[in-house]
Amino acid sequence: MLARLSAPTRALLVICAASALWGFNFGAGAPTASLWLHDHGSRDTVIGLNTAVYYLGIALTAPLVPWLMRRGGRGCIILGMVLAGLTVALFPWGGGLAGWFALRFLNGVAGAMSLIPMETEVTHSAPPAQRSRNFGIYAVCMALGIAAGNWFGLQLYGDAPLLVFALAGVPALVAAALIGLCPAAFVPAAQEGGRCPELAVRSNVLSFGSAWSQGFLEGGMVGHLAVYLLYLGMSEDAASWVVAGIMIGVIVFQVPVAWLADRFGRSGALLGCYAATAAALAVMPFCGPSASLVAALLVAGACSTAFYPLGMTLLGERVPATAMARGNARFLAFNCLGSLIGPAVAGAAMDLCGKRALFVSAEGAVILVLVVWGTQLYRQRRRERAAADLAATVEPRRAA
Repeated sequence: MLARLSAPTRALLVICAASALWGFNFGAGAPTASLWLHDHGSRDTVIGLNTAVYYLGIALTAPLVPWLMRRGGRGCIILGMVLAGLTVALFPWGGGLAGWFALRFLNGVAGAMSLIPMETEVTHSAPPAQRSRNFGIYAVCMALGIAAGNWFGLQLYGDAPLLVFALAGVPALVAAALIGLCPAAFVPAAQEGGRCPELAVRSNVLSFGSAWSQGFLEGGMVGHLAVYLLYLGMSEDAASWVVAGIMIGVIVFQVPVAWLADRFGRSGALLGCYAATAAALAVMPFCGPSASLVAALLVAGACSTAFYPLGMTLLGERVPATAMARGNARFLAFNCLGSLIGPAVAGAAMDLCGKRALFVSAEGAVILVLVVWGTQLYRQRRRERAAADLAATVEPRRAA
């Protein structure tokens, strides 16, 4: 049946399946790694640093992945998936903080080697008119895998922690086998080195800024939202249901917004998501533990999560296929930079100005991207007008 499908559809199915398996590996391994450190006497600061080391591994490896893809082709993603599975499965046997930090760093390295080829393939194989939709489907599959991994890991950890890590590593190994057995479904475009003007940050402020702000908001909210809900007087059980409901809403929202972006324009859809996120964040500090707070959190979570796929597809419109891997690598590096900065800035703001400063810091990140993008757009338009005026002045002289 798979062989009867078109090559782009086969590629999308394989990558979506692999992304769900990788998501399960990450979803089960990340929270249980924190629980493991907590159970072995680590303080919150150490646990937070262990998570940061994961994102550091991604950020440092991302620039190297395009070179690995040029040299190894599919071997890059297969090696990344295998390494992802092994580093999660072996985590309890790290032997202490040094080993646990090293394994989390290597898990980040594996994440970069897995994510960048998958995202490059989704962008490359999709017809231009369906690029946002395909990336939205890919994002939903990964989110579903992460959600299932979270549930599995947290449910089983209390009874059999060692078994959780061992089983969490298996899906990534299955993903590696799947990609190895379906070579025709994963044929990324040839990647070239050298200078690529289309990749310049100043030309893609909205795309790279969206990657950074999405990481900032995700890191800040994941790290501090539960604490804020408990501060409002919610029970742990109620807070967990609120977070779970928001995640379900975020997953459901991605494909419709991607379809709208393909139909009515990606820049407009992305800016609409920025406006909705900014509005929701602005009202959150004034909401108590009520349905209005949950609704605002749902809007902000769903729209800010869309920053990533929409920003990626917007970048894909401007970057040639031969430089797509480098573009995706830079995009992911900006996202990880936001994930590193977000929790730290949000935590410091909450300590200095109170718990509600969580949303103020998130609002600041959103507005910062819009201001930088608007300033860059204004300067570009001024240069274009100056060039047009100069041409209008010179042309009559030449005619004379």
